[in-house]
Amino acid sequence: MLSKRKNSVFSAITSAMRAFMHKRIDSWLTRRIPQDNEQRINHRNIFIIPTRFGASFLFFILLLFLLGTNYQNNVIILISYFLVSFFVVTLLHSFFNLSGLKFQAKNSIQGFVDTQLYFPLIITSKKSRFNISFSFEQSTAWLKKKDKEQVNENNSAEVAVVQLALGESEIQVPYRVYQRGQYSLGRMLIASEYGFGLFRAWTRLDFAQQVTAYPKPITYLWSDTQQSVAGDEVKDKVESYQDSFQPGQDEFNQLRPYQLGESLSRVSWKHVARGQGWFTKQYQQALAGKLQLNFEYLPAGTLEQRLSWLSYAIKDCSNKQIAFSLKLPDQELAYDNSSQHTLQCLTALACY
Repeated sequence: MLSKRKNSVFSAITSAMRAFMHKRIDSWLTRRIPQDNEQRINHRNIFIIPTRFGASFLFFILLLFLLGTNYQNNVIILISYFLVSFFVVTLLHSFFNLSGLKFQAKNSIQGFVDTQLYFPLIITSKKSRFNISFSFEQSTAWLKKKDKEQVNENNSAEVAVVQLALGESEIQVPYRVYQRGQYSLGRMLIASEYGFGLFRAWTRLDFAQQVTAYPKPITYLWSDTQQSVAGDEVKDKVESYQDSFQPGQDEFNQLRPYQLGESLSRVSWKHVARGQGWFTKQYQQALAGKLQLNFEYLPAGTLEQRLSWLSYAIKDCSNKQIAFSLKLPDQELAYDNSSQHTLQCLTALACY
């Protein structure tokens, strides 16, 4: 019991120290590498450290030098000097492989929670570059321990460019969305181990872009008094979300047992051939009306659940070209069926 308490205290102290160090490093990076939608890599924002292989290589050179001086062997000393020269030249190659690259970010990204988005980045180079990786270091401080492990696995997603050609090119950097809302995209890690893997040259750039994360769409069986449909023929009539459809020819809906007298053209002959019984295909089409999505009429649930239900309804209405309005406790968006209206409604859910 005592050991568990000691471990918990030690882990709490370690977490506090890590958070403090991350905060200080981030504030230092903000001063040294300010955010901008156009960034250029130079000596002020490139950091170089030896890799494990590079540190082992340097240790091997030191051993050779000590061995040569101890036995007064000029050949071994000459080899150690040659290896030191090679080490320094590789250091310069690692620096110049990143130095001079120009980046431009034009668009922020939008998407649903728990989806993988791709951030477009335009790169301009005056010469060929090699073995450069691009990835985002996403914060996991607000997640639970179980979710952090999942995020850390997904954070390994990166785009690696084996050879960057001369001129202008565009890449798509993966970004996983975990939290609803509008927030900063954060810093992108650009790294390279070009040059025999002895050094890791890297930088972290902030392109001053935002992420708009919409609630994850979750379907729900709506009851008869949860949404209202207003149209020429159904004015002031309260109907369910599914009741915004009527029998028709547009879209397959369901199978139901065959009833005597129904048209044989709608019989599901595949089921009959398999000996599964007689069924008829039922189709539906959207009513020529307007649908109101009202937060107040949703069933009982958490805030995130209710926003996810609305997100699914908005996406479904957009796919089926149904004019709809959105009513939240703090705002209301009028009827429309345009793609711009859909984005406005999803953004309102993200920021609520």
